[in-house]
Amino acid sequence: MALLTAEDFAAYPPQAHALAVEHLALLNQLPPVFTLVLLREVIAYDWKFPAEHADLQKQLNLLAGLSPAERQQKLSGFAGVRLNRDLQQASLALQPAEAMQRLTAWLWASGQMDGFHKAAEDYARYLAQAAPIPRPAKRRLGIVVVGKDANPQPGLFSKLRPHGVYLTQINPQDGLAVLLAAAQARADSNRYENWYIDGGTAAPVQHLTQLSYESLQRPLDLLLRRIQKEIDSGSTGPEALRTTIAELKPEEIGLGSAGSDPILDRFALSLLTEGSGTQIFATTFVQWAGRECLRRAQPETLVLRYAPRREVQPMNVMLSSAKALTVDPQGSLVDADMGAYYTWLNMNRLSGADEMAFLAWFEGRGEAVAISPGLPQGTTSDDRLSMEQVVGLLS
Repeated sequence: MALLTAEDFAAYPPQAHALAVEHLALLNQLPPVFTLVLLREVIAYDWKFPAEHADLQKQLNLLAGLSPAERQQKLSGFAGVRLNRDLQQASLALQPAEAMQRLTAWLWASGQMDGFHKAAEDYARYLAQAAPIPRPAKRRLGIVVVGKDANPQPGLFSKLRPHGVYLTQINPQDGLAVLLAAAQARADSNRYENWYIDGGTAAPVQHLTQLSYESLQRPLDLLLRRIQKEIDSGSTGPEALRTTIAELKPEEIGLGSAGSDPILDRFALSLLTEGSGTQIFATTFVQWAGRECLRRAQPETLVLRYAPRREVQPMNVMLSSAKALTVDPQGSLVDADMGAYYTWLNMNRLSGADEMAFLAWFEGRGEAVAISPGLPQGTTSDDRLSMEQVVGLLS
């Protein structure tokens, strides 16, 4: 790959430009394929969460602090990846997302994908040991609310029950309000550390970073119209459609209005354009949003609330509008039950997982699973509890 210069980053957003120029010498000493991967993160720096800023800065400083021999040894797997002439152009620094699409196609075509995956896994292990994510200031709390308007279902929370206490006699009165109040009580002025994501219309809250499926209906409609238009043209294949969607800017689908949060707008855009099914199903949106929130923002508090999704219909009907004509509460409960389990798994991948608390509650019902270091695993409690008492179990 040709040597990069400061001019190659002239079109980057301000913070990303400064970061790239600051580490220009390092970028020119890294294996070309690794540089392409790294620049995809750098160019989006202005819209990343504070936790992502810290992780990227720490990674760059770690690499810069290695001797050339140490750096070569740690990145040897990437150095062995051959690039075609097209991928060796410095101009690709201007469009890292496009470069990654070309790189992916080239790795498959040249039979190098397995080697690339191994190099990435080896580097991830090294990074986890050399620059571990610090433990949170507060123990993490995850709350997942499922089953709005659904009927009881046998075996609910079966995957979570072995890890905590299965509660069967909760008084559900004001349950959601109590849980949100508990989440708000943990929040302070630090942005993006305490979240509430709702699959329907969100309840009013303070001090929590909030995102809801209902609030994104206009962006969803505009996105689906764009997708349908591309399909109807007859000239756009799956790869071209994917590229078109990946290159969308927030304002093209009704995000990025005056006074809005640009970081949250970009996060919402990524959820709608990168997730599979987030454009159509509210339950998929919540599950993917929770996953990405945990991976990227690494919050101390996360409340996810599932609402009924639309019924499964022919694809052309579902692509016609983001709004549901009919909903499927029971099918949504199945989705949310599995989503709650996935959220618990994803929380276990974060630092401080050994101290985290987790609650999955069947909204409006007396059924929940509470998981915390002080609670016995694989047990059942038939004690009558208020939701305030359930919250107390997690303390």
